[in-house]
Amino acid sequence: MSTIESNNVKGEVISTPIHKHASQETGNNIPDDILIAKEPIKEDMNVLQEYYKGEKFYIVMVSLLLVLFVASLDIMIVATTIEKVAQRFDDYSKTSWLVSGYSLPTAITCLITARFAFQFTVKLALILGVLLFELGSLISAVSTSMNMLIVGRAISGVGGSLIQNLVFVVVTQITPREKVSLWVAIIGLAFNVASVVGPIVGSAFSDAYDAGWRLCFYINLPIGFTAIFMFMFAYNHDQDNYFAEAAHIPVKLAHFARSSVKMSSWKRLATSLLFTYDLVEFASCSIGFILIFVGLTYGSGQLYNWQNYRIVLMLTLGSLFFVFSVIWDWKLFEKLCKKYNQPFTPLLDPLVFKKFGLVLVNLCDFAACGGYLCVVLYLIQYYQLVLKQSVMDAGIRTIPMLISSSFTVITCSVFIKKTGRFKIPICVGAMLGTIGCGLLQLSDFTMHANKVIGLTILVGCGMGSQIQSTLIGSQYYIDSDLKDPALMRKQVINLTSFYSAVKLLAMATGSIVANTFFNTRVYRKVKQNKNLMELHGMTTDEIIVYRLKNHGREDELGRLLQSSIKGVYYIALGCFIFNVICSVFLTNHRCVYEGTEKNATKKSNSESSSDEDLEKNEVSE
Repeated sequence: MSTIESNNVKGEVISTPIHKHASQETGNNIPDDILIAKEPIKEDMNVLQEYYKGEKFYIVMVSLLLVLFVASLDIMIVATTIEKVAQRFDDYSKTSWLVSGYSLPTAITCLITARFAFQFTVKLALILGVLLFELGSLISAVSTSMNMLIVGRAISGVGGSLIQNLVFVVVTQITPREKVSLWVAIIGLAFNVASVVGPIVGSAFSDAYDAGWRLCFYINLPIGFTAIFMFMFAYNHDQDNYFAEAAHIPVKLAHFARSSVKMSSWKRLATSLLFTYDLVEFASCSIGFILIFVGLTYGSGQLYNWQNYRIVLMLTLGSLFFVFSVIWDWKLFEKLCKKYNQPFTPLLDPLVFKKFGLVLVNLCDFAACGGYLCVVLYLIQYYQLVLKQSVMDAGIRTIPMLISSSFTVITCSVFIKKTGRFKIPICVGAMLGTIGCGLLQLSDFTMHANKVIGLTILVGCGMGSQIQSTLIGSQYYIDSDLKDPALMRKQVINLTSFYSAVKLLAMATGSIVANTFFNTRVYRKVKQNKNLMELHGMTTDEIIVYRLKNHGREDELGRLLQSSIKGVYYIALGCFIFNVICSVFLTNHRCVYEGTEKNATKKSNSESSSDEDLEKNEVSE
């Protein structure tokens, strides 16, 4: 066991152990039960901050940037490939699942993957996340049907939940608190850079040749493996020997096979899944969201009409499963834990409901992400379907909005670092987003593209001012007075995971709701329009394919599509108005900022000076 030295409050030098895994401390011994997690490493944040200084710190940060970049690129790069994929598989109604198929699994597995990270180690969980992400990307790249593509996106989404969660957990653990806002923003830039690069790369690949959209998934493979290789050797305070670990794999597999035939092992596994991982909450919540989203997709895609028993059943059962998941964690799970003398560890940290400000911060995050994604997705549709521009032109015209978002992220992060005021950027961003979404209703065929771009810049600034501000606001509620490093680590993971889950759930919800509204409105308006009689027998899928294949711009169908897209902008407007309302009631208190350390130093010097004066007075007396 190795140690590192640090100074305690009194200035004395102390040694704190950096624990190693059991397999390293005991040589070749294998744990008795491979099915149940080993005792987690109690990583003290003060110890990690002392260990990762200088060169080590910057190497870890670069590896995290690269890991988050590849996960974020996968979200934005598909936005410009929607039409190409719809034409390839002749299925436009399911194209919303190119985004939701990734973000929904990411959101619903966020909390349980956080539990996995605490039960094992953050490093192991992050490595597993990248490997799953890469597997999903490979399946998506070689997919032969829309359903296969969606499955690949879902697998990538599970890996993405580990990445989106744990990258910021590592940043919070190894960065001094007064510098967290700045480094969260710098790491968060990976998302913004990916947002800018994604549409350009995606449109370039899509325009290259008919199957060019597959390159959007192949590109993840070399970047992902490079990122995980860097991270494995940079974030290694436990001094793991990966070659020795690899050599033990056959022995561990053999032990696993022997253990799997014992009933006691399965009982322990069932107990762990039920109580440690809160499997009932996870399953009921996941099934609920999936049924609701699939029902909305099938109904809006005219696969079945809205009165069909399948749609009604999916929406009803989905709602019931979701309500049950809330009741389970709120009332039933605690009673079950007491009955069987198990620790009460609900998947959703009770702290979330105990602090009203924490709920408000996450509601701001949900509203901003949902509204922003509606605008991003249907701005591209506006350029391609309404204005009949190429994939490349549509991608390029979205860049100013994405760049403005990136610029605002840095500006607001510096502001928070200097002042500690996270409420101000959130309020200003909510108002800018509201104004931008409202003015987008003025866009039409006669409005110059530069004006449309100017309006979207406001939306970009509105989102950019909240990306990291809401995360800092969420972490403001971490109890810094906790003495137990394990409890502190658990709370950091739980609150960061909840924040990530809310953001990703907002992206999935925004994509599905916008797609449902757009498809339903287009189908209804075409059906009611007497000038489009030749399209009355078509589904929304067929109408979109017809529009893509036939030339023309300012015609009856073009105006109808424009009206439907403006309806999506109204949904985004409602999200940002809700964002404004929530942001007004946020706390005015400051988070940890640059002045905190200075004030603490001044206070310490003042107290020591007073003590010296008191001693002098006692001596003179």
